[in-house]
Amino acid sequence: MKTTFTIVLLFCTIVLYAQSTEEAAIKAVLTAETTAYMNRDFEAWASHWDSSREVSFLVTNMGLRANNWEEISQNMKADMETNSNPIQAKLETSDFDISLTGNQAFAVYVQNMKAEGQEYKTYEVRNLRKVNGQWKLAAMVSSIIEEE
Repeated sequence: MKTTFTIVLLFCTIVLYAQSTEEAAIKAVLTAETTAYMNRDFEAWASHWDSSREVSFLVTNMGLRANNWEEISQNMKADMETNSNPIQAKLETSDFDISLTGNQAFAVYVQNMKAEGQEYKTYEVRNLRKVNGQWKLAAMVSSIIEEE
């Protein structure tokens, strides 16, 4: 009985550690993608997306919507070239809910951006795929949280 309990406990520890490692990797990708966008670095930003398959992109407060990599990348590259100055803002994320199933992950979180005396709070939803051992974005939705 003690051996069975020890094996089960060890297995649970390994699973929890593996999941927390994956969650940390996912959070790192989310942070790096947003940081690259704020730095107006298209190549770094694009490196966090799975450009090999279908992807989708929706920013509700800006009316941006696209359902394929070519359109998303063209729009983002044009935006970063037109507005090339880095976005000077403090970024905070919280309230993460990450679900993992094999090579797919789903993350929901709150993002708070403070810039030039203004504050923007959004709900962020991301779908990620593991591609060649690396987490890549497959879909994103960003929707502003209206303060009452």
